[in-house]
Amino acid sequence: MAGSLQNNFDHALMRLQPLVQNSIWQRGCWNNIILRGSSAMTGEDWKYTSLAAFNDVDFTSVKPVTMLSTSNLALWKDDGYRLIFIDGKFSSDLSDVIMGVDIQGFDQWLKSDYAIKDAIRPEFISELTDATAKDGLCIRIAAKVNVDKPIYLIHFSHSKAGEVTSIRHHLQLETLASCQLVEHHISSADAQGVTLSRLSSSVADGARFEHIKLIEAASEQYHLAHNDIKTGRDVNVSSSTFLLSGQLIRHQLSTELGDAGCDVSFNSLVLPTSKECFDSRTFLHHRAPHCHSQQLHKIVGLGEGIGVFDGMIYVNQGAIKTDGQMDNHNLLLSKTSQVNSRPKLEIYADDVKCSHGATTGKIDSEQVFYLQARGIPKPLAEQMITKAFAAQVCEKVTLANVRQYLLRQVTQKLEGENDY
Repeated sequence: MAGSLQNNFDHALMRLQPLVQNSIWQRGCWNNIILRGSSAMTGEDWKYTSLAAFNDVDFTSVKPVTMLSTSNLALWKDDGYRLIFIDGKFSSDLSDVIMGVDIQGFDQWLKSDYAIKDAIRPEFISELTDATAKDGLCIRIAAKVNVDKPIYLIHFSHSKAGEVTSIRHHLQLETLASCQLVEHHISSADAQGVTLSRLSSSVADGARFEHIKLIEAASEQYHLAHNDIKTGRDVNVSSSTFLLSGQLIRHQLSTELGDAGCDVSFNSLVLPTSKECFDSRTFLHHRAPHCHSQQLHKIVGLGEGIGVFDGMIYVNQGAIKTDGQMDNHNLLLSKTSQVNSRPKLEIYADDVKCSHGATTGKIDSEQVFYLQARGIPKPLAEQMITKAFAAQVCEKVTLANVRQYLLRQVTQKLEGENDY
């Protein structure tokens, strides 16, 4: 069996190797994958998100489309500053100028010491994305600058089967800076292929950062992502991730609280249906004392969908007065949907308050009965309960227009699957 796994892994790497870029840093990332060998894609972490299909595909870099549909051109147009990527290539003509914000192209920031940082928890997807990325931006917000409108980092995909889009971004918030960043990945209905995406963020002392990520991939697309957040002292950070559509999505958020007084909130909503497999992962490293973290992660399993949540709170020795809570609640709406949950704590400090909890089940029959008793038909009552369950995560988003967009997309997906 071990030999078979090794052979499959080598076969997959042979097909991916032509995508590796030539910079010293990117070659180093690729070498790290080779050194890990088949263990990089085996074990419990890969039990539900198999990449076996990679063995049968001759991968190539995506060939960018030059035109966008009218609806895509209008997306978020009047709501903030848009930075637009089409099939992994930055479109400066369609993007906005952001006064007071320093933005470097990929070739520039690839050489910058402050932008290239090691991943908090290097693994196959983070290393593969770093090794193969061909474009991306470094966004630097200077000390005490408050970006007056949200920044929309929008990625449109039209990839064909076997095409790979690989994008690497970095966001640097200096001392007492603040911004809201919406990272939106959206695909045409006939898109296929694989998207690899990474956004690393460095949040300096006293800065404020809200990050929202939406993934709306096509039904035959893979989206593999690993985002990092590193903080200084007394920062306030929130990150909400929404896995809405795609064939297979695997998203990891790794966070390192590097100094005291941090207050962070991480949330996710996962909606797998049909034969989709969506895997959401978090790793939160409390390195410093007197930090607070709150997490809410929800999965709604529809049809034959498979949902996965894997979360870890890791508390360093000396990180006293840590207050960390992680909640994972899952709802199964069909007999064939699956949810797999693995919340974990690893604590090496005294005088901390940490907890995790997970629940998985069907719609509460007592709640349905309560609504039926007030004249609401059973199918509508079940829809109302399900929407309220999912909306709790959407309500964590402070941007009203994004929140309303999410509620519409979630409602549309839930109403499209009525096998309660």
